Amino acid sequence: MSKAVFVRHDGALRPADGQALELLQTIESGKLVMVHIHIARNPRQHRLLFALIRMVIDGGAWEGDTDSLLDYIKYGVGHTRTSMDAQGNAHIVPASINYESMPQDKFARFFDRAVWLICQRLLANDDWEAVRDDVIAAVDGPYSSEAA
Repeated sequence: MSKAVFVRHDGALRPADGQALELLQTIESGKLVMVHIHIARNPRQHRLLFALIRMVIDGGAWEGDTDSLLDYIKYGVGHTRTSMDAQGNAHIVPASINYESMPQDKFARFFDRAVWLICQRLLANDDWEAVRDDVIAAVDGPYSSEAA
């Protein structure tokens, strides 16, 4: 199953970013497609985070995959929770960043901290705000329908 973000415009769903456009282009014209609609509170927040992750991986600053970098970020900024296993042992695990568990104001703080962490530990770049602005500019390109 492939997921992408679309926006409703003039009675039709349209790609909200390049990833959604690429997915749409893989579907044959006239082909029936099953769609599960989930209206997110702010899909832009995930696009920002995953654009940052893609930038780091594509730039060679991380050897692992997307999931491992996301976990690294969550641990690094302290976005964790405690979980108990069947034997009663406590474990610190990454917390969720899904739309329902993280409203926009909390995500904005999480995202800023994630950019700072990546700049300090992986990129050796003290200008984290410039990196954040570059990611925002990339996401808010020609397909964006969200306001900042």
